[in-house]
Amino acid sequence: MLGIPTHLAPRVNAWSLIRSFHAAAVASLAVSAGLLVVYGLAMPSVHVVPGLLALVPTAVMMGVHARFGTWRSAAAFLLVGGVSAVWFAAVVESQLGDADYVVSYLVSLAIIPLVLVGGAGARPGRVIAWSVVGFAVGRVATVIGAELVGGRVEPAVLAWLTMVLVIGIVGFGTRVTARLQRIQPEFLRSAREEHVAAYRQRMELEAAAILHDTVLNHLNAIAVAPSGPMDDHLARAVDADVSMLVSREWLVPGADTSPRGSSTGAGFAGADRSIPDGPAAASCGGDALTAVVEAARSAEFDVDLTGNTSAIARLDPETGTALARAVAQCLANVQKHAETDCAEVSVFDDESTCTVMVVDDGRGFEESATAADRLGLKNSVRQRVERVGGSVQVWSSPGTGTSVMMTVPFPTTPADVPEVGRLERAS
Repeated sequence: MLGIPTHLAPRVNAWSLIRSFHAAAVASLAVSAGLLVVYGLAMPSVHVVPGLLALVPTAVMMGVHARFGTWRSAAAFLLVGGVSAVWFAAVVESQLGDADYVVSYLVSLAIIPLVLVGGAGARPGRVIAWSVVGFAVGRVATVIGAELVGGRVEPAVLAWLTMVLVIGIVGFGTRVTARLQRIQPEFLRSAREEHVAAYRQRMELEAAAILHDTVLNHLNAIAVAPSGPMDDHLARAVDADVSMLVSREWLVPGADTSPRGSSTGAGFAGADRSIPDGPAAASCGGDALTAVVEAARSAEFDVDLTGNTSAIARLDPETGTALARAVAQCLANVQKHAETDCAEVSVFDDESTCTVMVVDDGRGFEESATAADRLGLKNSVRQRVERVGGSVQVWSSPGTGTSVMMTVPFPTTPADVPEVGRLERAS
């Protein structure tokens, strides 16, 4: 019951009980018919066919009432079931009158469907009321049937126990539902707080990654730049990323975070070919991955883009943005650390995932030997891809170059949207 909307919980609980009662009623009729067939086979002198026929109208009306579930179908079921119970009780008393316990059991089985299926509506009080009325109708009908053939009126203990059980189950379910209704707001509040905390953590991690991709890369570009005025391209890139960081557009996956009036809003910074602003490049208009590659090429960094690049368009905005930003950071790492002027970006996909590989033939490294304060591969690549449900594998060793493979899932259905979008619409 936890997690079901509070206003639906009582009805869901009641309807679940009604369905289980219907199943028990069907079982009761099946057992009655089975016992009559066994007696008919064991004692050919006992005529059980009329008893079997008496069960048919009850079974038919049970299906009708289960289909419609209105008070009219309930009343019709009790009427037809009562007449059938009279017929059934008369047959059982006339044919099996000497077997008291068997007669009492069969008479109870004829009453039980009226107790379990007579209800209409999902309110607990109505379920109990209709069950009591069904028991009364069934009990009166079986007494009349016994009197018609001069038989003995059996106590129908099993039918009594069934009615008490129905009242107990419905009453207990009502109490449990009321208790869960009091707990539900706390449950929903806790779930919301947990969701908000997880979302906030994701935003903090993304903010840290973006700061690394922009501020730290800019500082590196400035540090290695020659003396004199700052390169115009680097200055524009710094200005673009500062504007992007001050605004909140980076919170929205796939948004255009380049400043208005900037020609690119991204790119490699100057002659040293560092990559100061992968996120800005990753989210400027058009294909984000293509923008990253073009930014690298504009800074005279030789990047080959191969494979099925159209697969990127099938990703949702959050995943596509995260993947493009991760690729931008990989290219930044190649430029800063690999001691090579070229890299290859390859895209390939299958039915469920899109994979991008960034490969270089540089000096390579040992990932396990990377210092803990080096956040590029750890935060800006690996954690960023993992936050959108993807995975990252790195193959590298000194002198053999580096290959970084990033795999992210395609949306499973057209209705899948990024969590950021869902939260914005909910707010």
